[in-house]
Order: sequence, then C-alpha cells, then structure tokens
Amino acid sequence: MNKRIFLKNKKYLLIKKDNKIIIEDEIIKFFKNIKLQHPVIIVLFKGKRLPKYCIPMLRNPKPKANIPLNNNLIRIYLSAIKKNHSVIDGAILIQTDCIMPMLRGFSYRIYPPPLNMPRLKNMGSGYNSSLDFSGVQRIKCVYFINKNGVKKFINGKEIILC
Repeated sequence: MNKRIFLKNKKYLLIKKDNKIIIEDEIIKFFKNIKLQHPVIIVLFKGKRLPKYCIPMLRNPKPKANIPLNNNLIRIYLSAIKKNHSVIDGAILIQTDCIMPMLRGFSYRIYPPPLNMPRLKNMGSGYNSSLDFSGVQRIKCVYFINKNGVKKFINGKEIILC
C-alpha cells in the first residue's frame, strides 16, 4: 500500500510503501556504513505498549527515545553512542504501526521463552535471543546485525539479507 505523508503546509515529506521495507533498507545501509565491533539487535513491533519479555536497561545519561524515524536511524544511533557508549548493549525497539516508525528506545534486555524448534548449533546468546524473540506476540521481526551480515527473524525463521 503506497501512502504519501505530508506536513501541515502540504510540503512533501516521504513516500512509504511499507514501513518494513523502508526500515529494512535503512538497516542494510546501517550494516554497510558502520564498522561493527559488536552485534546489534533491532526489533520491530506493533502496539502502543512494549512487547512482553523485554525491559529497558538503565542508562545514565539516557539517550533520547520516542523519535520518529525518517531515514535517520544511523544518525540517531551514532548520536546515542556518542552520548552514552553503553547503549550498544541491548536491543533497539522500533514501533511500526504508527504513521511514521518510532524508535522507542535503546538498551532493551530481551528474555523470550525458547521457541519449540530444533537447533543445529549454538550461534550465541544474541542470535538465539533474536530468533526466540521473533516468536513473541506483536513482534513483526527481529534483525540481528553483526560483522558477518544482517539476519532477519520472523516467527523463528531466519532470512539472510546480506
């Protein structure tokens, strides 16, 4: 579904095909432009409340949250790290069922129950948590980004994006 978003003065702001597609392009750009020293987990979710099985980790100073994303995820992420480097630990949560995707916060600890599925080998706690969290209610998908590429998890299924 194509939507056009306009400001009050009707100035053209953005064409959205689907929040997921725009965010996915931004995430792939994120991987290609930032030399990661650590894995990054990005969670896309629906609903006004935070999903189950996640809790924010306390950070001081606390990075900004509830920020509309307009193809600026990399800039927001780098700004948050500059303000407090410890935000690299934990998941980034993005709400997708609003007019423009909203970055709800950094440094979320995710602790989903394990999905009932066979695992060939242990791929690490970040990978396994991302995989399991993708099966939680109201989670659209989870992106696991590390130096080897970008993996997307939907309901416990892995898709390699790059």
